[in-house]
Amino acid sequence: MNGAQALVRMLAGSGIEHIFGLPGDTGMAIYDALYHEPAITHVMTRDERSASFMADVYARVSGRIGVCEGPSGGGATYIVPGVAEAHGSAISVLCLTSDTPVSQDHRGVLTEIDQVGLFRPITKRSERIHQPSGLPDAVRRVLRIATTGRPGAVHLSLPEDALSGALDESENPLHPEPRFSSFPAVRQRPDPHDVELAAAAIEGAQAPLIVAGGGVLASRAWDELTAFAEGLNIPVATSINGKGSIAETSPVSIGVVGGNGARSYANAWVAEADLVVFIGTRTDSTTTLGWTLPSRVEPPRSIHIDTEAKEIGNTYPSAAMLLGDARETLRDLSAAIRNRPAIAERWRPRLDRLAKEKAGYWARIEQQAASDSQPIKPQRLIKVLRSLLDDDAVIVADPGTPTPYLAAQYELRRAGRTTVIPRAYGGLGYALPGVVGAYYGAPDRRVVGMTGDGSYGFSVGELETISRLNLPIVLIQTANNAFGWIKELQHVYHDDRYYSVDFHGVNYAAIADGFGLRGYDVTDPADLEGTLRDALADGRPAFVNVVTEAQMTETPPVAAWEDAEARRGAAREPVAAGEG
Repeated sequence: MNGAQALVRMLAGSGIEHIFGLPGDTGMAIYDALYHEPAITHVMTRDERSASFMADVYARVSGRIGVCEGPSGGGATYIVPGVAEAHGSAISVLCLTSDTPVSQDHRGVLTEIDQVGLFRPITKRSERIHQPSGLPDAVRRVLRIATTGRPGAVHLSLPEDALSGALDESENPLHPEPRFSSFPAVRQRPDPHDVELAAAAIEGAQAPLIVAGGGVLASRAWDELTAFAEGLNIPVATSINGKGSIAETSPVSIGVVGGNGARSYANAWVAEADLVVFIGTRTDSTTTLGWTLPSRVEPPRSIHIDTEAKEIGNTYPSAAMLLGDARETLRDLSAAIRNRPAIAERWRPRLDRLAKEKAGYWARIEQQAASDSQPIKPQRLIKVLRSLLDDDAVIVADPGTPTPYLAAQYELRRAGRTTVIPRAYGGLGYALPGVVGAYYGAPDRRVVGMTGDGSYGFSVGELETISRLNLPIVLIQTANNAFGWIKELQHVYHDDRYYSVDFHGVNYAAIADGFGLRGYDVTDPADLEGTLRDALADGRPAFVNVVTEAQMTETPPVAAWEDAEARRGAAREPVAAGEG
């Protein structure tokens, strides 16, 4: 067999079922090998970025390693964004890029680039295969690395001559390892002494709180977190990546906290906590509101559970270093806490307050969502979507306009991965290809994409992919003819000096029709529910363009913007007679 055949057999034997990518000159041997391998479905994309975004979302939804591939040169540079996003979000992805021949190194052959140097900063490991005999070991190695410890991305550079050259299986047995096709493949447990320290800290706290991140979802630890928090009456907040770590209908659920997508009452709970238990979160700038939530100056006691040692105590000093998988650590910690009924009773009154605050918040959102104003309020779109979708539906969203509204107002009635939003680097154009990965990762679940018209331009070509594959996906676009996030920054912080943020609207429904999808335009809120219902019921791919109110007049739940608008409003208030 040749190197490409060995590669494909290794992937199939390791349990890989889907690969996302597109062809190029240097990868022809891989495509010929895939042609003869029925166990693997290759999904052809229209852009290498899209292939990597699909692999990322596939991995998040399925819990299996996502695989993307692309050709050398421009293909290798284009595929970087999704690999970086997956790695930054601790998602297991294998990126394969074919490469120029080893025999022509440093001679200026077309598309030659240092691929290992390109991918090293955005992966756990990047390596180049110099001869066919190195392929089996390399595949086993990178799959182990991607799916153990902190999950992440890995990369293999595959030169043409290594792919086409002969490999003697009698001297280089393949020995695939299916265990490492899903993550976490190995679940590390923390030191028992550290577990006891953490248990003592929790038992002695007066106002403890949990902040759950994407590590809870990667570990599939939502049942353990729910049992732990509800059993002790500890409120649970999440990052955007951690949304779904607990059902948001749970009496202990606060919702998303931080600078983006927090409900009006949520951040105060973190500020008041005397002990914060961080689980599977990097304590990044968004989740901590620029490291003010909690404060770094006078921080509360904290406990950090993570598979990555550098994250524990990286931002806040930790009272206990729980280096381990979230699911196993929560099980150990739960077992270590004694006199649980008395502790739970002590903290029960806090949940009564939380319930009142949540009820008041939803009453205000309900009032906003009932508005018949045009353009359509985003709150109304989210409410209608929540009313139409089953609890196991998967929503893949771009990081712009949809994110804060989904984070705050799309209430998850079950735990698990049901929303996917890129939060490591926030690349636009993620959702439109991402829904393809979600479909193949969870073919029995409804898949919906939410994009903005700014993001649309980055990945519109994948409408052809969705149409060609006839995927029952509904794409919903919030349209306001601008890079709305940036325009809001110019509105809030630069006195409405709008510059290079506006673009012309186009006939999105007609474009969707041209690609073979059913296209819809919605401008009247009275038509919104019926249109979405029809699109969801049809069974064919659909694109629904919703003209929505822009950030400049309908401030989304972004903490800094809400504060800025409140200050602007206070400055505009007339001075009452007798004041001043």
